[in-house]
Amino acid sequence: MTDAWQNRHAMGDSNKTRELAAFLPAALEIQEAPPHPIAKWLARSLIVLLVIAIIWACVGEINIVASAEGKIIPSNRVKQIQPLEKSVVKKILIHEGEHVEKGQALIELDSTLTGADKKRLTYERHSAAMQLALKQALLKRLSLPPQSPVEQSTLVLPAGTNETDQVLYQQLLIQQWQEYESQRSSLNNTLRKTRYEQAASQEIIKKLEQTLPIIKKRAQKLQKLHEKNYVSETEYLELEQQRIEQRQDLAAERQRLNQLKEAESEVKHQLQTLTAQTTSQTLQDMAEVQRQIASLDEELTKATDLNNKQILYAPVAGQVQELAINTVGDVVTEAQQLMLIVPSEEQLEVEVFLENKDIGFVHEGMPAELKIHTFPFTKYGVIDGEVTTVSDDATVDEQRGLIYGMHLLMKKNTIWVDNKEVRLMPGMAVTAEVKTGTRRIIEFFLAPLLRHGNESLRER
Repeated sequence: MTDAWQNRHAMGDSNKTRELAAFLPAALEIQEAPPHPIAKWLARSLIVLLVIAIIWACVGEINIVASAEGKIIPSNRVKQIQPLEKSVVKKILIHEGEHVEKGQALIELDSTLTGADKKRLTYERHSAAMQLALKQALLKRLSLPPQSPVEQSTLVLPAGTNETDQVLYQQLLIQQWQEYESQRSSLNNTLRKTRYEQAASQEIIKKLEQTLPIIKKRAQKLQKLHEKNYVSETEYLELEQQRIEQRQDLAAERQRLNQLKEAESEVKHQLQTLTAQTTSQTLQDMAEVQRQIASLDEELTKATDLNNKQILYAPVAGQVQELAINTVGDVVTEAQQLMLIVPSEEQLEVEVFLENKDIGFVHEGMPAELKIHTFPFTKYGVIDGEVTTVSDDATVDEQRGLIYGMHLLMKKNTIWVDNKEVRLMPGMAVTAEVKTGTRRIIEFFLAPLLRHGNESLRER
């Protein structure tokens, strides 16, 4: 037995050795069958790893990220297509989802009413222009000598005047000139008659002025003879009566001559007034027609613009979305949204809403990572972005409370999917992560302890 125990290590069976050691005292048992060294090394390794983890937590830093959700939007916003007034759809030239170029026709509306207004105003404007040309020709004719004939070249009608209107307005010019000339001729006839009467009156006055002294001298001599009774009183009185009558006739004729001169001045004044009034009235008519033309030009510009806008064009190149009409003959109302054009060539932006707790750490120019929900970032990666604007005021969200709008500029508008470049579209959901700073790892573990400790110390 003793020899067997002494030769136990030579037996080579450690399991039997451990079984035999189990009958020994505890101290001898540990000496004869010590624990396996792997446990000791495992404990040492755990301690080393724990120390390394603590050191890394104290030294290592991780990024602090402000996360916000939103969607992709075009930088120039979506363009609404709206009619200016109530109308009827005549043609639909595009369909939902179609890509259109800038200036491409989208919808044609019925232009019957607007076209009729434009045509009416065009006719009224042309008629007013012909009236203005007529007044200008009459004014030009008034500045010429009265004996000059009315030439056809005096009247210059606007371009596009048909032959019928040319003949008509030429006749109107001749008629208006003849009316003026008729009044002027009547006054000239009156003036000539007055001058003839003046000449006759002057001859009578001259005759009376020559004969009256002779009769006066004869009467004086006859008076002397009558005083000496050489002639009868009747002869003397007859001659004296003749003298008095001639003197009165001379005074009356002189008065008549003055009246004729006044009549001549009046006729001359009437002639001047006729020309001045005709010129003044013509100028007033021209001014009124010019005001009418200016007003018609404004109305015609509006009518032309409205008629041209019966065809709705794409303001930018992009994609048609939310097409609200599908049938020719549909009635559309003023400012009704018929469709949206989402710009395609513009750089895309991201519009997100930042929570109140992060607003103090985010500002313009900060870099960000944009994760497109449609394409998982773990497989397709992220898009780099940059904060461009941050709202100065908050809006209230029923679920998230106070939130702030934020815009980010996308560095590129495409993403690689299965070895193919795919264009990102407005409306895609996005999560924006903005790096606002760094934080030591150990702070994540200490912060809850410090917060709870601080709160517990304040309790009564």
